[in-house]
Parts: sequence; structure tokens; C-alpha cells
Amino acid sequence: MFKLKLTVAALGLSMTMQSQAAILELALVLDGSGSISSSEYNLQLQGYRDIIASGSFFDDFISNSIYDEVHLAAWQFATGVTSEIGWTNITSNSIANTFGNQFNVIDMPQLGGFTNTSAAINAASTSMLGNGFGGGIDDNMIIDISTDGRPNRGGGQNGAVSAADTSRSLGITTNTIGVGNNIGTDFLTDLVGLNNLDLYTNDSPTGFYLTASTFNEFGNTLNDKLTQEIIGQVPEPENLGMLLMGLSGIYILRSRKQNVSSGKKTSF
Repeated sequence: MFKLKLTVAALGLSMTMQSQAAILELALVLDGSGSISSSEYNLQLQGYRDIIASGSFFDDFISNSIYDEVHLAAWQFATGVTSEIGWTNITSNSIANTFGNQFNVIDMPQLGGFTNTSAAINAASTSMLGNGFGGGIDDNMIIDISTDGRPNRGGGQNGAVSAADTSRSLGITTNTIGVGNNIGTDFLTDLVGLNNLDLYTNDSPTGFYLTASTFNEFGNTLNDKLTQEIIGQVPEPENLGMLLMGLSGIYILRSRKQNVSSGKKTSF
């Protein structure tokens, strides 16, 4: 059964949104390229670790989720892509702690190198389509990218947007956190599918993006992002307008999964 509570907000109104779906597959995709310093990379890892391994992630996020199940996995990308943590169904605080504590420089050393966003999107998409669970019309597949700059490998910005467009055609949403001053909102807008001002001609399923001025702010921004993705509450930051623009894509039925080999636990 599909439940929906929607109060639209624009020009002085406010919006809240809830829906019910069975399974969320959330691919956490981290930028480990050389433009990020070691201290910034540590702050990025700490943001994920502090939230997911908080000791109450299941209680705070999963128990309050609009989904019956939430599956997480993690990738790191730079010139290439590495699968860091395999798909995990978060069914307890203990399982969340085990997953979240892997976000450290020993288990997940920084790759360094260039920024190949398209390869990261392709790797996560392939894994989602071939992991053997989900696929119902009410399930959601989301690629959650954190990055500090425009891609300079894998076709650059156009290649990344093309990869995200292909994923969207398969029912996979791309959401993004952009960190710092070296990543433009024009790229983030295109990457999440908000290509047009017309609500009815944006890509579907449409995502959203948030921004953080520095990696010191990353953890708080990530918390807002995961709240929107898992619990279903709309974040308050600067792109609430962008999120409103994307409403046309949120409730479109997801494409069923294809029989695609997953390629988990490998580097690309």
C-alpha cells in the first residue's frame, strides 16, 4: 500500500513528504581523488563513521524510515573505482556499527589521483542491478555521491552526467553533496537530473544535491542528506527550491532490475 502525505511549499508555504516503499538500496560513493587533502579525506570518513557507527543509527534512521529494509554499500573513486564495503542490510545498531566503523584510513585508504565520477556511477549502478534483491516497483535505488570537484576523467562533466542519465533510465536516482568552492552548482544540477526549469521536463527519477563550504561542515550536511534519503524528511538547506523542482520525478515507478552481473568487491 502506498501512503503519501504531501504539503507543497513554495513562496511562503512549507513542504513535508512521506511515502511507503519496501526496499532502499543506497550506494555511498566517496571521492578519494588527489584534490582532497589527507585531513579532508579523514573528515569525510569521519562524517560517515560518526553517523552510521553512532550506536543508534538503526534507531535514529532505519526504525523511522519510509522503507521496510535499508541496504547500504560503499565505493571510493578517483582515477578508478574501488568497492569498499559490500551490500549490507542494516537490521540493528550492531550491524550499523560494524558497517560504519569501516570508514577509516586503515580499511579505506585514500586512492588519490584524478576524478572519474562516471566510472563511480557505472560501478554502483551495475552492482545495484545485479545484487539479487529489490526490484519491486515501490523499491528505490539511490547513488549518493560526495565530491569536491568537477570530473576530469571518464568523459569529464559530460561523461558523468551521461552516466547518471543512463542510471536514471534504469530507475536509479543520483543525489550529491558538493564540498568547497571548486564544484559548480551547474554541474550538481545536471548530475542529479534537474536540467530544466520546467517541472515536467526534468529527468526522472530526479535527485537533489546539498552543499558544504568545507569538509568541516560535511558531517552535518551528510546527516541532512541521509535524513532525506532514508527517513524521508525534506532538508532545510539552500536547495529546498531545487528539491521542489524535482517533485515530478519522485513518484514515477522504478524500472525493474535487469539480469546484470554485479562485479562486487572489485576495483575498476
